[in-house]
Amino acid sequence: MLMPLHALAAGPACDRQPVQAVRVQTIGRDMLVNGVPASVYGMEFSGTSADVSDEFRAFWTHAHVPSLERRDASGLLLAALDGACHYVLVVSSRGNSGPANGLMSVMRLDGAGAVHRVDASRAPLPRGARTVSDVESRDGRQAGRTWLLDMSGETKNNAQRYARQLQQAGWQVVAQMPSLRLDGSQRAAGFVLAMQRGSERIDAVFSDRNGSTEAVIHATTGP
Repeated sequence: MLMPLHALAAGPACDRQPVQAVRVQTIGRDMLVNGVPASVYGMEFSGTSADVSDEFRAFWTHAHVPSLERRDASGLLLAALDGACHYVLVVSSRGNSGPANGLMSVMRLDGAGAVHRVDASRAPLPRGARTVSDVESRDGRQAGRTWLLDMSGETKNNAQRYARQLQQAGWQVVAQMPSLRLDGSQRAAGFVLAMQRGSERIDAVFSDRNGSTEAVIHATTGP
């Protein structure tokens, strides 16, 4: 069964499916990854990874689009660049001798029409932080955006400073507490912060990384 992928909003559709799948699960249909429109799908195939590779490469050869294949111990990576549309299919090594499973990501590299629904002005980031990654996903009228940040300084101080920064902008503290290690020692591994302003919410986790701070900031907007 060939299940067409969902078109990315605006610009080129980027909705071609080069391999027939028996099942397609949408993991992220309308995303911005570091400002680039993207979608991610889980796929199940009836054939082995070799069958998937043959079908992938044959599809793009027929379309006169160059493709790439790379195989290692972890599995198989297949990629093709069709204009501004970049298709990457990663197939697990478990599919070498039986039905294969894969993860397909589709990105529109020109970034046409890419506009964040969760703007940084509505969800301020900690001052002085460096952005490592930035992913936004949308589901109808709701949207969420997650930043991975690097910060200098001590974890607890950074978490408390960020809480004060948000409070000055009209946010209310929902929760603020240490996050405990998973080894049962009851020692703090970092600090957790939850803030809310109307239908907007920020959840943040601050963790120690050899004397500096790694922060994950997740902001959501309601309808």
